[in-house]
Amino acid sequence: MDNTIQLTQNRVFKTGLRIKDGTGYYYLTEGEQLLFGIKQSAYQTDYLLYKTLTADDYEEASDSYVLTLTTEETNREAGRYYYDVALLTQDGELEKIIGCTPLEIVKSVVRSESLC
Repeated sequence: MDNTIQLTQNRVFKTGLRIKDGTGYYYLTEGEQLLFGIKQSAYQTDYLLYKTLTADDYEEASDSYVLTLTTEETNREAGRYYYDVALLTQDGELEKIIGCTPLEIVKSVVRSESLC
């Protein structure tokens, strides 16, 4: 499965995250979190963007946890970045959901700062 993300500079990006569990899906329990992080390179210590999803982010219609990036959050230089997703369990352990994967930001012409 290719989990590469391609998003457009300065545009809202919305996707659903699901945790595969055998033939079905795993659902977060109280106190668990999905952690989403983007870095310029996989080995940097600082995140360019870090999001936490909880059971409150679950959307029944899509049967997924909804991750939304705003136009401000995607307003970055075009190019290749890296992201991953981990499950933070109730006992503080991290489990890999999506390993280090490319994320590409493509250029846009119309930008939000030109609308002011």
